[in-house]
Amino acid sequence: MARSSGLLERKQARACRAAPDVMPSLVQAAKDTSYICQQAFRNRRWNCSSIERAPNYTPELLSGTREQAFVYAMSAAAAVWRLARGCALGNLAACSCATPPRREPPSPSALIASSSLTSRSVSFDAMSARNSFKWGGCGDDVRSASRMAKRFLQGSSAPGSGSTSKFMHAVNMHNNRAGRRAVEQSLTLECKCHGVSGSCSVRTCWRGLDSKGPAAAAIRLFRKYSTAAEVRPKTGSRLPPLYHHDNLLYTTKSPDYCLPDKKRGSLGTIGRQCNGSSSGYEGCEYLCCGRGHVTKTREILERCECKYISCCYSVKCKTCKNIITTYECN
Repeated sequence: MARSSGLLERKQARACRAAPDVMPSLVQAAKDTSYICQQAFRNRRWNCSSIERAPNYTPELLSGTREQAFVYAMSAAAAVWRLARGCALGNLAACSCATPPRREPPSPSALIASSSLTSRSVSFDAMSARNSFKWGGCGDDVRSASRMAKRFLQGSSAPGSGSTSKFMHAVNMHNNRAGRRAVEQSLTLECKCHGVSGSCSVRTCWRGLDSKGPAAAAIRLFRKYSTAAEVRPKTGSRLPPLYHHDNLLYTTKSPDYCLPDKKRGSLGTIGRQCNGSSSGYEGCEYLCCGRGHVTKTREILERCECKYISCCYSVKCKTCKNIITTYECN
């Protein structure tokens, strides 16, 4: 049904049929991407509201802009995070806990300096023993999750057969990979202490994902959004060499998003609320593009100074008037 309605392409529908248990994770990843993107850009001229129209994207998410690069990378990062958690929770048949690293666990001195240590007292004599540390627990299987996400997300085909379309597809796939890499780089060392009376004679360590969810990877990707590199095809549809796989790439300069322009996917900022006392991105000067703003005040009535009346098991409140001031772009 999703295939016939255009929500999934042929290769994606095939991947869905082959592993239907991954779909709930991918659906949640799509919701994560929408929420995180709108939160990250809520104070920018482009506020990611157009992502709600997926898969019927507006031009700014189809023409190779920085914004498109972020959305592609974030969707991949969210997919990897959700799939990795699904693996660790035993919800997916194709994976479970991560295979322990081949290298030995970190030295005791490295663990002492690590922020992942608990506040429990540690016996330094016990920690100095070589066998005090071992890999264990259930680490997040980011490698398997990344492989599954890649299979699904890169199942989308190039929008056309020309060299330009193929090049755009190559850029999108590069940004997908950058998103997956952002999750891999978000893995942190977690350890649990074992021993009599807090002696920590044995410490079990594993590598896990941040409890903040895909937002941890989003912080990395938002920084990369600001430093994204513009690329042009050199030969055929291939990407130019020497572009680091962690960078975000774009092919088309973004509009300034100040005024409505359907052809370029700009909704404009007319009517957007801004901060009248800020000089940052959310400030009226920047958000309103120098057009000025109007100040609006309204009075609201709220309950205040509430007191609990013990004799009657009731709460008695006063009614207070509050003045709310808002600023809207012209």
